[in-house]
Amino acid sequence: MTDAATTSRGVVPAALATAAGATPALLGFNYDPVPTGAVYGFGWPVFGIVAALLLDRDRRSRLGWACAALAAIPAAVVVGAVLTLDDPGRWDRVERGWTWLGVGLIVAAFAVVAWGVDIAADRMSRRRLIWLIGWAAALVAAVLLAQNGGGSRAAATVAALGVAGMAGLVFRLATVRELRPVDEPVIDAAVVVVTLLAGAVVGTAVRAVGQRAGVPGPDVSGAFAAVVAAALVLPAALWLRGRFLARRYGRGTLTPADVEQITADLHAEADVRALLGKAAAMIAAASGHRQVDLVLGPDSPEPPPHWRLYPLIVAGDRVGTVFLEPRHPEGPEPWQERVVRQLLPTVALVAKAVSLAVEADHARRDVARQRDAERARILGDLHDGLGPMLVGMSMRVRAEVRRHPTPLLEALAAELADCRGDLRRLVSGLTPSVLDDADLSTALTRLVGTFNGQGPAVTLDNRLAEPLAPPITVAVYRTVAEGLTNALRHAHAAEVTVAVHTTAGGRVRVEVHDDGTGGPIIPGVGLSSLRRRAEQLGGRFTITSSGGIGTALSLDLPTGGAPA
Repeated sequence: MTDAATTSRGVVPAALATAAGATPALLGFNYDPVPTGAVYGFGWPVFGIVAALLLDRDRRSRLGWACAALAAIPAAVVVGAVLTLDDPGRWDRVERGWTWLGVGLIVAAFAVVAWGVDIAADRMSRRRLIWLIGWAAALVAAVLLAQNGGGSRAAATVAALGVAGMAGLVFRLATVRELRPVDEPVIDAAVVVVTLLAGAVVGTAVRAVGQRAGVPGPDVSGAFAAVVAAALVLPAALWLRGRFLARRYGRGTLTPADVEQITADLHAEADVRALLGKAAAMIAAASGHRQVDLVLGPDSPEPPPHWRLYPLIVAGDRVGTVFLEPRHPEGPEPWQERVVRQLLPTVALVAKAVSLAVEADHARRDVARQRDAERARILGDLHDGLGPMLVGMSMRVRAEVRRHPTPLLEALAAELADCRGDLRRLVSGLTPSVLDDADLSTALTRLVGTFNGQGPAVTLDNRLAEPLAPPITVAVYRTVAEGLTNALRHAHAAEVTVAVHTTAGGRVRVEVHDDGTGGPIIPGVGLSSLRRRAEQLGGRFTITSSGGIGTALSLDLPTGGAPA
């Protein structure tokens, strides 16, 4: 009941002002033709309708009360003209009053509306003010042109239509939260004007040529040519408009071409963190922002000046942040804001996946680091404990053999010598000692040289363009050594080719190929260890073998190890 009463108290004054402003116009319909003084007042009561709508929403609306006051202007003009002017007829006095006030009344109405709009210092408020100024200026110019070209009657008609249009514009500006930039409607109007102008020019030219050439029906030919020209120009104009809007706002959605471009270089061997840049490119392509950055982590970093920050949330947890640099200093347009918020859930899932992948890479590196530490400890124990013990035992047995040679002691001495050899190979396998004294290229050259003359001919193609991380260096050396050893022992190969080279994508590739018998391969301890090591380092180890073709070992690793 209280709300209804409040609504009534707001609408009733607007209704009374509308009735007062409409009374002169209604009285004018009793005459034929309608007096020009009455025509001047036709548009002002529309402000009363706007006032009722605004006051119904908010009884304290300053703009609503301003519109209510403007709705009563015709009544005030009639009363003032009748009381102050001495023309013989009442409608002549009213017409003279409107003429005397002229465009000043329109300017005053604009000032009242501007006061009621309550302009704030933001982008949307400035656009409202620009629309009001533009409409008022256009209306003033139209009334002056009509006054000079068509007299008072034409000026009255233009003023009535313009004032009614201003009232409608005021209502729209007061109720719409989002306004397009002012230049976009100008572009829309330019598309229409260019299309019509092109049709008119072509149609006029064809008609003139037809008349001069004596072609039957030049008017029809000209009209047909104008329609065809307009139909051809309109798609081009709309295409240019679409290009302009796409450059300003983006496409709003991702096209198949966008997705193909974004995911072009993503594959199983790529750094998973590249997905962050791809996600940022996805947002920039869809929303038209100048630059987009994406960072991982639950913290809320400080964005650069004028940038917008959007948190990425997955299941209530903050997994990252998106930074946007809008083209406008006051931020993105509302339409762009909606596009970005529609993409945020997808980008948040991408950020979560990248975060999990990075954590997994860190875990793999930790495991590899712990395994290397354990290998170093075992190496130290073998080198400092078991090694000297075997040496001492071997020396004592050999001394005893020299004093009291027996078959048992000689066999024991030979077995101890074999154990020492096995121990040296085991220690060398844990950490190739040759890598301590030389780089990988030199170590590989020496390794290949030890196999030449013992069976197959070995060819080395070494194209290492950058230094490798220590774990990668060891993995490459062990792969080449394992491939050569297997070719010598099992493949019965005549030739073995070793290729080691780095790629532009920050990876190193190793190929060991022999021309031996090939056939099924059952991976032993060495091959299985190489495969596990490659996976831990973020790479891949494969073996292919076919009867009569030979065997190929392939290793692909990042030059710096698993991503940090």
